[in-house]
Amino acid sequence: MLLGKEIKKTVWSITFLVFMIALAAFQAAQGGLDFSDEILAEPGQGEDYGIQQKEVPELIMPAAFRSLWKEFEANEYTAYPIGFYKNVKLGDADREKMAGIISALSGIPAEELSGGGVSLSDDISYEEFRAYMRQADDLIGGGSNYSEDGLLEFSYAAMNYEDAVESYQLIAGKDKFTGAYARLFCDYAGIILSILPVFPAVSMCLKDRRAKMNDLIYVRRTPSCRLVLSRYFAIILAVMLPAAALAYLSNMTVWGKYGNMELDYLAPLKYAVGWLLPSVMIAAAVGLFFTELTGTPVAIAIQGLWWLTDLNAGARRLRGAHTLFELMPRHNSLGNTRGYLDEFQVLAANRLLVAAAALLLVAATLLVYEQKRKGKFGDEGKIKRFLTGLANRKSKFQA
Repeated sequence: MLLGKEIKKTVWSITFLVFMIALAAFQAAQGGLDFSDEILAEPGQGEDYGIQQKEVPELIMPAAFRSLWKEFEANEYTAYPIGFYKNVKLGDADREKMAGIISALSGIPAEELSGGGVSLSDDISYEEFRAYMRQADDLIGGGSNYSEDGLLEFSYAAMNYEDAVESYQLIAGKDKFTGAYARLFCDYAGIILSILPVFPAVSMCLKDRRAKMNDLIYVRRTPSCRLVLSRYFAIILAVMLPAAALAYLSNMTVWGKYGNMELDYLAPLKYAVGWLLPSVMIAAAVGLFFTELTGTPVAIAIQGLWWLTDLNAGARRLRGAHTLFELMPRHNSLGNTRGYLDEFQVLAANRLLVAAAALLLVAATLLVYEQKRKGKFGDEGKIKRFLTGLANRKSKFQA
């Protein structure tokens, strides 16, 4: 069976061995293989229940305004427009616009803004405040502390007993405990599984090319659809099976800690498929498409850039906030089931969108592959020379 042969080729390779070592080592280093020391106990009266991030206007508004005022005075704004740190300095025209925003928020005329006595006006509603913050974020270039997600960073409040009990009941009722651990495992695993599958995909395509097997493969009667899909699903299965196995191994470390409590033993599998599979799919699809298209390993650079950008942007989403176009969802906390449920629709839409994009890339790979078999696709040498020339021009420009 062709799929079995492709799985064997994938698994019995140095690339896959390195993948397995990297996945296990990364999870172990993050503490994602053993949760036995992180037991969720029912809260008691008078304990320290920690803090939680909540959208509390009374906390957000004065703190965010003070931050904006300090950055305005220094004319230095911190932003992450594409996930990377950027120190923004506004020009005269934009600085005047920012002064107008601060004036509207404080009730002080723009020409009188000076010193440290500027404070937020009591007449500003939360909706008005958010609208002005969006304007400020636009002036800075996006990704600032005043974006929709950034504002939440100004609102951390101590949990009280009632909050802690509600959180515990959600973990016990909705997550059945195991879901909370499966989610944290996926937070760690998603980082590595959003980049590593591109390597076996690229390696598999280039291996046939180096062995000069392409001409032989092209003239076979095996349909292109079967060849491409067998290769793609071989990578998916080879990556997901050990990932799911590790998810169960980590989850099993807490099964005996909850006595007679009701546990969801399918949680590791459900989270592995729903959370991790789309990231694996897109990484493998990028690897196949761009390698077949160009005959080069450029897919590694493409996926690597996307991964690095999303990893930096994810620093703002560690507590479970999600966006429609993220590569690796983050939820770097044990529990926070309320936050997960509140963001579930966005998360589900993102996972479906990423999976759909992966399938579109696979379909595009199939078209490229079929045209090559018919001898109708352009010369790969031209593509290689174009990429080489592009790299050379960039080097000369930087020099």
